[in-house]
Amino acid sequence: MKKLLLNCSNKNETFAYISLIIATVLYGTTLTAMKVCLNYYSEIEMICLRMIISSCLFLPFFCTIYKNIKVDKSDYKFMLLMTVCEPCLYFLFETHALRFTTSGQAGVVSAMEPILIIIFAKFILKEHLPKIAYLGVILGIIGSVILSTGSDINELAPNPILGNSLELCAEILTVTSIITTKYLMEKYPPFFLAGSQVLLGSLFFIALNFIQHGSFTPVFNESLPILFYLGTLTVVSYALYNYGICTLSASKASPFLYTLPISSIFFGCFFLGESFNLLQVGACLMIFVGIYISQLKNTKKLVRFLKFFSFKQKN
Repeated sequence: MKKLLLNCSNKNETFAYISLIIATVLYGTTLTAMKVCLNYYSEIEMICLRMIISSCLFLPFFCTIYKNIKVDKSDYKFMLLMTVCEPCLYFLFETHALRFTTSGQAGVVSAMEPILIIIFAKFILKEHLPKIAYLGVILGIIGSVILSTGSDINELAPNPILGNSLELCAEILTVTSIITTKYLMEKYPPFFLAGSQVLLGSLFFIALNFIQHGSFTPVFNESLPILFYLGTLTVVSYALYNYGICTLSASKASPFLYTLPISSIFFGCFFLGESFNLLQVGACLMIFVGIYISQLKNTKKLVRFLKFFSFKQKN
């Protein structure tokens, strides 16, 4: 266990796949949990308490296993970029998004993350991008626009266009953080980087909460068990996901993000009574088709699928 916490040189692809599935499915439940907590706290208060709980869980590792790890001065800017993007700005955008849209819709918009990873990998990491992937990117973007503009305005989603736009901004931030984290993993353990994000992020939100309210006095209520769930899950999901992307390439890891919207839709419908109209269902399908196409290396699979579909239609 100690070797696993200190590095990921003994890479286990099977465990990495399992880690990614667990991390993304569990993280999909946080959108529903956050939506509930927003009934009791402001955005900043909720994030602040969540980060404090997560920090308390990470601190023992930094006082023991990671106490001798020193970050190179040349990496300070990357550590800062990683933390500012996620959790600092990411949580701000996501929690404000949940004020205006449903957790299910936010989860579907988060499915754009693999597409964004492809785009960033193309322009920042100079990875090759097949021409067919551009079609997938366009379909995903169109689907997101239809999902937002075709949403019914109700108590759970008072301004879905604004909410889904904020969620998309959150995904851009998290992809930036993922790419930066991937670079830093060449030098530092993934769990150390996850803990650094949480600890630095908690200081940011404590300061922000103090600036906003003039003081910081934690108030706990009936949502306390959900807050502890969010705090614990932040540690678990960050650790599992960082191990997964440390072991696998970004292109192999990104498809597992598809499970996030499925779990967010399920838990949002089951616990909060959220629903989708027919236009939104069509938009969701368009996004998933776009994501599938964006992962294709060439047009052969797409042509075979279209031929099979047309044959079924004729019969």
